[in-house]
Amino acid sequence: MLRYKHMRLDQEKIEKAKEILKAKTETEAMSQALNKVIEQDGERLRRRRIMKHMIELRNILGKIQEDSAEWVRLAREERSLSHDRSN
Repeated sequence: MLRYKHMRLDQEKIEKAKEILKAKTETEAMSQALNKVIEQDGERLRRRRIMKHMIELRNILGKIQEDSAEWVRLAREERSLSHDRSN
């Protein structure tokens, strides 16, 4: 639904928004700017939900013991096996 609005806005900000958004008119710049704000808020909410799920999963799984030395050993074994197969 479109409605007419009369507001006092900073003209320099409008011109900068037009330039950044490559808008042809002030109305188009304002519309695009509002769409960006709405889109960013949606992204913020999605990130918050993802983080909440990650925290829940971490709490369910508990702390996982990580041994980087074991990772290095396994990587070296895999590399030597692939090297042996290629020769």
